[in-house]
Amino acid sequence: MNITKGIISKPVKVCVYGVEGIGKTTFASQFPEPLFFDLDKGSAQLDVSRVTDITSWPLLMSNIKEVYDNPTICKTLVIDTADAAERMCIDYICGKCNKKGIEDFGYGAGYTYLTEEFARFLVQLDACIGQGINVVVLAHAVLKTVTLPEEMGTYDHWELKLSSKTTNKVAPLVKEWADLLLFANYKTILVEDGARKKAAGGKRIMYTTHTTFADAKNRFSLAEELPFDYNEIARLIPNGTAPGIKPMQEKKQEAKQKTVKKSEPEPTFPIQSPGVPIQDTAVPVVTTVKKIENTTLQKVYDLMKQENITEEQIRKAVAMKGYFPEDMPMKNYPSDFIDGVLIGAWEQIKTFILNNISVPFN
Repeated sequence: MNITKGIISKPVKVCVYGVEGIGKTTFASQFPEPLFFDLDKGSAQLDVSRVTDITSWPLLMSNIKEVYDNPTICKTLVIDTADAAERMCIDYICGKCNKKGIEDFGYGAGYTYLTEEFARFLVQLDACIGQGINVVVLAHAVLKTVTLPEEMGTYDHWELKLSSKTTNKVAPLVKEWADLLLFANYKTILVEDGARKKAAGGKRIMYTTHTTFADAKNRFSLAEELPFDYNEIARLIPNGTAPGIKPMQEKKQEAKQKTVKKSEPEPTFPIQSPGVPIQDTAVPVVTTVKKIENTTLQKVYDLMKQENITEEQIRKAVAMKGYFPEDMPMKNYPSDFIDGVLIGAWEQIKTFILNNISVPFN
C-alpha cells in the first residue's frame, strides 16, 4: 500500500459550454500552448495552432493518439466542440452498423453504443492528461424546459448541446469527466429609467458551481460566479510537462552534448479490449471503462426504505410518467434526473406511487 498526502499538481480537465458568440474559443486560446482540434472551424480568426482536416471519428481518435505519442507537441489540447465530436461518433456508429440514424437501432441500443464509444474518447483524453497535457472540451449550450412530476411546474435549464434523448448519457459523461465545468453566459444589467427598469447591456459571466438554471462544478473552491476571463482560473492551470517528459529544446540540447542517459520505458497507449460492440476505431482504447458512479443514488434507496417502496415501483412510476422505460435499472438513470426529480420531488413521487401503484405489505 502506497499512501501519499498533500495536493498533487496535475493537468486539468476542463469543459466550457455557453451561448453562441460569447467567446469560448477565445477563452480556450489563452491556455498554455493550445493545439485546437477545430471540428467546428471556429478558430480561423485566432493565431493558434490547429488541426482542421479531422472529418471523421477514426481521424479524431488517431489524432488524439498522435498527441499522446508526442506529448511535447502542445501543453493544452482543445476539442472544439463536443457536439461536433458527438455527430462524428454517431455517423461512425451508424456507418459501421449500416443504419440510417441512431434511432434505427431500436430500444435505445444506438444510444448505448454512442455512450460506450464516447466514453472511449474521454479515456483517450485521460491518457493525454497522463502525459502532462491539459485538456479543454468546448461545447455549445441549449436552453431546455424541465417539467417536474405531479404538476409541480416547469423551469428553464441550460444544458450541453448534445443529443437530448433520455437514453443518451453522453452529456452526463462529459460533466462527470471534467475537473472544471464552466457555464458562460451574459448577465443582463438593469438600470432605473424613471418608474421603469431597462436593460443596459450584459457582462460576460462564468458560473463555476451548480445553479437552478445551469450545471457547473469545480474542484478548486472557486467563487460561484466570475468574470468570463481566463485570468480568473490561470493559477489553476499547470503549464509544465509531466514527470519524465522533457521539452523539445531540452532534448536537442542534450543531443548536442552527447549526454547518454538510461531512458525509462515509454508508456504504452491503452490497448483495446475484445468484445466491445464497435471494434475498429482507429485508436486503441483501455481495457475497461470505469462506470460512472452516482453518489446520490444511495439517498434515493434510503428514502425508499423509509417508505417501504421498491425499485420496481419506482421504475413503474417513472415509466408511467414517460421519463424512462420500465425495464431500465435505477442505476442507469442520469444523475441530474435522480437529484432533481427522485430526490427533489420525492414527496410527489411517493404520493403518485401510493395512489396509483400497489405498495407491498411489511
